Amino acid sequence: MIKSPRTSRFAAALAVTCLLGLTACGSVMSSSDAFSVNGAGYTRDDFNKLSAALVDAGQFSAFNGKIKAADAIVVLRTLIRYEAFLQFTKDNDVKILETDKAEVLKNANADQKFPSYPKPLQDVLINFNVAEVTLKKMAPPAIGEIEKLYSDSPASAGVLCLSHILVKTEAEAKTVLSDLKSGTKFADVAAKKSIEPGADKSGGSLANGTQPCQALANLQTSFDKDFMIGAVAAKPGVPTGPVKSSFGYHIILSAPFAGVKDSVATVVAENPGTTLLAGYMSTTDIKVNSTYGVWNGATATIS
Repeated sequence: MIKSPRTSRFAAALAVTCLLGLTACGSVMSSSDAFSVNGAGYTRDDFNKLSAALVDAGQFSAFNGKIKAADAIVVLRTLIRYEAFLQFTKDNDVKILETDKAEVLKNANADQKFPSYPKPLQDVLINFNVAEVTLKKMAPPAIGEIEKLYSDSPASAGVLCLSHILVKTEAEAKTVLSDLKSGTKFADVAAKKSIEPGADKSGGSLANGTQPCQALANLQTSFDKDFMIGAVAAKPGVPTGPVKSSFGYHIILSAPFAGVKDSVATVVAENPGTTLLAGYMSTTDIKVNSTYGVWNGATATIS
């Protein structure tokens, strides 16, 4: 078993919030920044102001006059995702339409509570909703573009097509690697040596029903974080490990694109914008001020 009970920490109140644009940007991460994405920083001062506005608006409760630490991480993750969204749309020439902004603003003003929010919070609400509309409208890229992303790093395409072999000790894992290097098929070794229930029939595949591939975002919310670090780092067709998790030691195989081409395309097509943004974030230079923790790109979390 490699699944983790961890669930998404996005609070319902922030499921429709983000930032009006990171106006406090710098070229490098500094001690005054709450976080940075590819060098674009958001200051701790602005973060504190936004947190206070969220508390005043009843979105979060306060502890000793400040937003709770766990809630602060929820806000930070949301802000990071939005800054990544802005850079992702720029890098991929995705247009943010004025008509979408107007429609979102119209719907927001229909909510009786919205006009009572501070202006910065209103902007936050509007812009994150516009981001979600933009992502939902994205069409999947050409298969050649997906292949280029996947071949460089499957996670960057927002899709992983994984198999693994789970054993109890590092020594056993190294023996498995030796077997694989000698030419023994991965599925055969998994069937014989993996302690994962059902590996004798699955060959170690972590398929989602009939699909050998899954969206990275789905795996990030349900699988062991240490396993995910190894999975995101794995190159297509190259057994990777040993990777230690809370369940034991893994040898991970990310499938070569040619063998899973149709499944990768299917997964991306289900939700292109969200899937590709998750992939973008997994390989993007994101830093978080140590006051709040450390960013983990493999799981899109702060710990």
